[in-house]
Amino acid sequence: MKVVDYIADSAKEAAEQAFRYAEAVPTEKLDWEPVEGVRSTLNIVRELAMTPTWAYDLLFGDSQTSGEGDMEAQMALMASWSLDEAKKQFAERFAKFETSVRAMSEERFTETKWLPYDGGRDFTVLEMLDYPRWNFNYHQGQIAYIQMLYGDKDMH
Repeated sequence: MKVVDYIADSAKEAAEQAFRYAEAVPTEKLDWEPVEGVRSTLNIVRELAMTPTWAYDLLFGDSQTSGEGDMEAQMALMASWSLDEAKKQFAERFAKFETSVRAMSEERFTETKWLPYDGGRDFTVLEMLDYPRWNFNYHQGQIAYIQMLYGDKDMH
């Protein structure tokens, strides 16, 4: 197995797990914020749906980050997505990311790009490739915690 295949497979599996947890949340709890200002499950899955686009743009796009206007437009678009639509959007967006990752030469892994995250530093392409998987795992944990707060202690 090539490293790029492992990266794509791991990211897809992590996303599937996060969406499985989200789908176990009752409809009336999808927008529930455990504390004012804390993200809801629906808000989180909307981000998960857009994650492959952000990762693709970072790795294969021309600019380091989207402009503020682009982000505002993306946020407005995401706000309209139901859980089912977010899952559909994820599948479409991940397909583009996955195809590009699987075609990537491992020689690119050591290339770097300065990003403002983690205090601002150079990130390797390999680190950036792992961002979607990391983000899906991180948010799965948040969804599981929200579930525990309303009384669902089952593993999904």
